[in-house]
Amino acid sequence: MSSQADAIRLENVTTSGHVADWPALRLFNQYRLLVLIALTAVYYLAGDNPTVGGRNNTLFEITHFAYFVATFGFVFLIHRQQPSAQVQFFLQSYLDMLFVGLLVYASEGVNGGLAPLMLMNLMLMTQMTGLRHALLFAAIGSTVLLGEELYAQLMHGEEATNFEVTALLGALLFAIAWVMTVPLRHLTERQLTQATASRVGLSVKQISQLNEEIVRELDSGVVVLDEAHHVQLINDTARSLLACEFERVPMPVKKLCPELHAALLHAEVSNQYTSQPFEIKSSGQTILPYFIPLSNGGMLVKLDDHAHIRQQFQQLKLASLGRLSASIAHEIRNPLGAISQAVQLIQESPAVHPKDAELLDIASRHTQRINRIVEDVLQLSNRRRVASEKLQMNRLLDSFCKRFRKENQLGPEELVLRVTPGLDGFFDASHLDQILWNLCTNARLHNDESELTIAIIAHRNEINQCVIDVTDTGRGISDIDRERLFEPFYSSHDQGTGLGLYIIRELCELNNGQIECLPSEMGAHFRLTLPTAGQMAA
Repeated sequence: MSSQADAIRLENVTTSGHVADWPALRLFNQYRLLVLIALTAVYYLAGDNPTVGGRNNTLFEITHFAYFVATFGFVFLIHRQQPSAQVQFFLQSYLDMLFVGLLVYASEGVNGGLAPLMLMNLMLMTQMTGLRHALLFAAIGSTVLLGEELYAQLMHGEEATNFEVTALLGALLFAIAWVMTVPLRHLTERQLTQATASRVGLSVKQISQLNEEIVRELDSGVVVLDEAHHVQLINDTARSLLACEFERVPMPVKKLCPELHAALLHAEVSNQYTSQPFEIKSSGQTILPYFIPLSNGGMLVKLDDHAHIRQQFQQLKLASLGRLSASIAHEIRNPLGAISQAVQLIQESPAVHPKDAELLDIASRHTQRINRIVEDVLQLSNRRRVASEKLQMNRLLDSFCKRFRKENQLGPEELVLRVTPGLDGFFDASHLDQILWNLCTNARLHNDESELTIAIIAHRNEINQCVIDVTDTGRGISDIDRERLFEPFYSSHDQGTGLGLYIIRELCELNNGQIECLPSEMGAHFRLTLPTAGQMAA
């Protein structure tokens, strides 16, 4: 039984992965064609003293031609892939040994120099079959050579034969069949095994450490529980979300985070592993858990900041709304321009009745308002790249105040500027100009019937950031309005578009800055915080 098992194992080893396929048959046929072309050149260029075909040139020419025809027939069969690759392999191998035997006989037998073709053909055959068939081909090849020599002795006498060389060639055929299928394949498989072992040579401990490092660096929180609901692994993100930065594991999840334990029990009872968000009482943070059962009875818990997910979802909605609004604005712009031009032409007519002139004024104001909305929407959707630079605040803010006073007919006491000497900051100059213009315009728009003083104060805060405060002495902003002040299309004035402060916030975020509305005892107070050089680099 043991010897039979060894034989089966040996046959499996020597045949695994060595099966005739179409690419291998194409390569074998190309080799066969090259050999025939070489024989053609040697035979027909030799003239009256041929190197091959010297014993029987007629037989050589017929066999050579038949071999060519068979080779092109193999090309056709391989292209059709009919019959199967295995059948074609054996057919080609048998015909190869027959044609090579005839060519050897026609070329002075084993002394003529073509007998090594039998050895080379066998080497190629062994790469597409196992040990058993390789030995069969060696036996057939030896028989063909021996038969060729016996026939030569019968037809031409003993001087035309060389049985010693024939015996040596037969022995070589069997040796090649064995060496190419047993030792060589064992050596190749051993090298492949060693190479594979070296590639996966990480120990279990190293792989475990690597997994822990990967889990620790994930953006989502990850908690691994065993079957008894004890925490075995928790990454830093999960610790921060669950407000348990200093707790040591393993420990029961109920003790680590009672809210997570309650969500886990609910998921197991309802068999719904996508649970509802829950709130951490100690931090007030809302967490969205996702439970993944493990094969060992434990549980993998993925935690995400629910507020952050909602914020991302809101940003996606706002981005979609922005694209839609921009598309609508493009469509509105052309007919709006035609209406505005028509109203202007009618206003310029001397035959307009005074009552009609009032209606035309109303139409003109509202078309201008619609045009401002369109301009704001297009500006929001076509924001260019940020060109941040180091700005000298004294010179830039002084230039802004002069332009704003001139265009709005304000005196120096109505727009006051105070700047810390030598103050500088990093921002896109055109963006900063637009932000300040919108803030000052809003102050005048919301306080149109009262005397108003706008102050722009630039200084450094306690962490060396450039801060620009824009204040006014108007009616101020209520707490309810302050909460929604930077939302798109929200305005507390009937003439406002609801996009001015939203655009200001977007421009600040583009420049890594911050805009906020601070509580104030009198009027409104907006604070623009410019980024430092390090924040701009990040």
